[in-house]
Amino acid sequence: MNDQKPRSNQDDDSPQGPNLVVVYGLIALALVLAIAFAAMIVWPFYKAR
Repeated sequence: MNDQKPRSNQDDDSPQGPNLVVVYGLIALALVLAIAFAAMIVWPFYKAR
């Protein structure tokens, strides 16, 4: 009585978003670089004190 075909993973209609591991990795890298950049700016003033 059920005429529907079984669906495979390739026929999935859900949209594929970006890979969250890559996105969060890039955010973490950007934070580390921003902290390092800020530390390089502050370090000479801290050292001269």
